[in-house]
Amino acid sequence: MTSAWSLPEDLSAASFARQRVAEQLAGQGLPDATVDDLVLIASELVANAVRHGSPPAVLTLEVGPDRIRILVSNHGSAPDPRVLTADPDADHGRGLAMVEALADEVGWARDGERLDVWAEVHRHA
Repeated sequence: MTSAWSLPEDLSAASFARQRVAEQLAGQGLPDATVDDLVLIASELVANAVRHGSPPAVLTLEVGPDRIRILVSNHGSAPDPRVLTADPDADHGRGLAMVEALADEVGWARDGERLDVWAEVHRHA
């Protein structure tokens, strides 16, 4: 199953992403903790896309038999994604570190002005 949504152009996009991912994953037989992780991953990737990129931004959720992939695409010339070491008092800078901690695989690719960032969580038997 693949679902895709155009995202709002402000930080409400993170809430939008959380709701859509949670709705799509309901009834998929995943443990609640896995759904929570995927919702958080989507929220963080979308927030980064809206904060650092340019519209249009699109969230794609791919649910397969072996893995769930969250892909966020946006445009712009923002720097390539990188994990930061945030100061303990910092308001920002931990998003990609959290995504890396929760996902089995994380990656990104650029195609001209488009930046695709994804995270995958494997279904564990």
